[in-house]
Amino acid sequence: MPISTRLFNDQAITRFNRITSDIQQTQDKVATGKKVLKASDDPVAAANISFVRDQKVMLDRFATNIDRAQTRLTLTENVVAESVNLLTRAYELGIQAKNDTLTAVDRRAISFEISQIRESMMSLANSKDVNGNYLFAGYRTNVQPFVSNEAGEVTFAGDRGVHSVQISDSLRANTGLDGADVFMRVDIDGTTKPFFDVLTSMERELQGGAINNETVAELNACIDHFAVNQTRVGAELNKLDYQKSAMERRVLLMDENLSGLEDADLANLVSELQTMIVSRDAAQRSFVQIGQQSLFDYIR
Repeated sequence: MPISTRLFNDQAITRFNRITSDIQQTQDKVATGKKVLKASDDPVAAANISFVRDQKVMLDRFATNIDRAQTRLTLTENVVAESVNLLTRAYELGIQAKNDTLTAVDRRAISFEISQIRESMMSLANSKDVNGNYLFAGYRTNVQPFVSNEAGEVTFAGDRGVHSVQISDSLRANTGLDGADVFMRVDIDGTTKPFFDVLTSMERELQGGAINNETVAELNACIDHFAVNQTRVGAELNKLDYQKSAMERRVLLMDENLSGLEDADLANLVSELQTMIVSRDAAQRSFVQIGQQSLFDYIR
């Protein structure tokens, strides 16, 4: 009769199943390069890994906000910079028109270029972003913010809202400027005035063959006003650049921390796997040999 008993067989099968499971788990770790495949492998490490990954998801969202804000602010900066260039040209024309050697006909000719500058400024004021939304309409992004009537009067149809996005746990950044503040509220000698009115006055004066010193001075104030707003946009872009660099450094540290928590030592795993396979094979051979023995083999 065989020496093996049912209990011996059951214990051996249980042991083989456990060894096989351990081998399979080790093979999975080798295949994935990760030492923590499920929370039960290392509950503390698994909790830390989950936390770091959640933080990275949040940082990815902030990075997306920064990219969108940079795109919109860059468009805004281009509009304001081009406005400064156009107004500078208008100011140069105003200085030129003051020259006593110019005739009334010459000044009327200059008025045509001022009219073109005014039209270009209207187009800039109604610029859109990459999504087709107006840059200077506030929260009413689908409404054309600046409208001119036949008399040359410009009205603002947007609102005073300024879009902003979250770029860190505690920091927000504006993605544009208040359109009404930029184009309709130029500070001239303590009072606010739409800069379109300055260009309209200048055009009409030149069409009449003259130019007032006050109008040229107001135009210079408009240039200063837009230059200040250009600086404001630049400051927001600088804030985004700084935050983006800080966040990239933070992500790098998180990646290093995550690697330390979950990356496996492949050399050790392979060595451990080979040891398990050898042990399993030896145990299987022993089981077969013992199972084939009888009482007579034991008596001998």
